[in-house]
Amino acid sequence: MKMLLSVVAVAGLTLSCDFHNHVHAMMAQDHDAPKSAATAVAGQWTLSITTPHGPMKAALQVKQDGTKLTGTCDLDHMGSMAIAGTVDGKRISFAIELQPGQKIVFSGVINGTKMTGTTDPEGGEWTASRV
Repeated sequence: MKMLLSVVAVAGLTLSCDFHNHVHAMMAQDHDAPKSAATAVAGQWTLSITTPHGPMKAALQVKQDGTKLTGTCDLDHMGSMAIAGTVDGKRISFAIELQPGQKIVFSGVINGTKMTGTTDPEGGEWTASRV
């Protein structure tokens, strides 16, 4: 009887250790799993903005390093301005500083060769198409 109990106890400990190792391995996989992949947006885009003063067009040149965005925006009648932002999956957000202390933030979604969203402040709408 003692022998049977010893065998059952050893088998139980072995299964318990295997289960613990399996759970630990699964947790490590979840921890190492990539976050939502950033959609590739690097390149040239044509930007259209609806403002209270009427529509505006711009050429957007985007550089991407993972989720970080930089680049330039050449806005009609305003010249070239730096942009900085982020992309998370299909969500995009970038800002253009018009002058020190005054910037417009563009937030939206990426859908293939098009992007759409809103601006803050002003609450205007914007679209962009890949060139």
